[in-house]
Amino acid sequence: MAPDVRLPSPAADAAAPDAAQALQAELRKKEIKRQADTVRPLDSWERYRALNDAMDEVFERIDVSNRELRFALILMGSLNTAAALAATRRELISFLPAPIKVVAAAVLVVYAGVAGYFLLQAINGLQPRHFRPRLGDWSAESGDYPVGIRYFEDVVARDAHNYWNAWRDVRLSQINAELAVQVHSLCLSANAKRLGLRRLFGGLRVMALLLGCVLLLIAIGAWRAQ
Repeated sequence: MAPDVRLPSPAADAAAPDAAQALQAELRKKEIKRQADTVRPLDSWERYRALNDAMDEVFERIDVSNRELRFALILMGSLNTAAALAATRRELISFLPAPIKVVAAAVLVVYAGVAGYFLLQAINGLQPRHFRPRLGDWSAESGDYPVGIRYFEDVVARDAHNYWNAWRDVRLSQINAELAVQVHSLCLSANAKRLGLRRLFGGLRVMALLLGCVLLLIAIGAWRAQ
């Protein structure tokens, strides 16, 4: 029995090029839309989501800085423990010659001063920070001027009913403007923490060098005492 071979119909032959052309046209539309999206301004809701993403990123940066600061405090505690042992254990310093004892004591005094100063720096870095927004020449008459519905100082300055009325009348552009102001203030706080951490880790390097000098003096004294 001969196989049943079906030849393509003329209608199918005509539909295939039409489908290919439609697919190409759709791809061209998507490419044009993609290129337009790369240069067009954000709409209000896209701007709102982008500002919230920026705020989340700043909060993450502040959280990382706080963890780095706690790690620096652990290092500082370890260095201070070693310095305290070097200063108080008689078996470590009793055999040192008098000149080396004087130099080691002077280095430990300098170490104590440096440690106290940078401990205050660490406390300053851990304290809560808040930077009031600097609005500059932003006119209160402009349509996107922040109305104060997100900052807690602005919230508690109103009673509940006035606060609700502020939310009823607010525009999305004003919310976006206040979000931008908050992100700017948080970035100022994050930058202050970053600069404080840089100073603190610089102080830890100085403390480690001073403690190393003390240990070196103890090693030299032990070698001479043999």
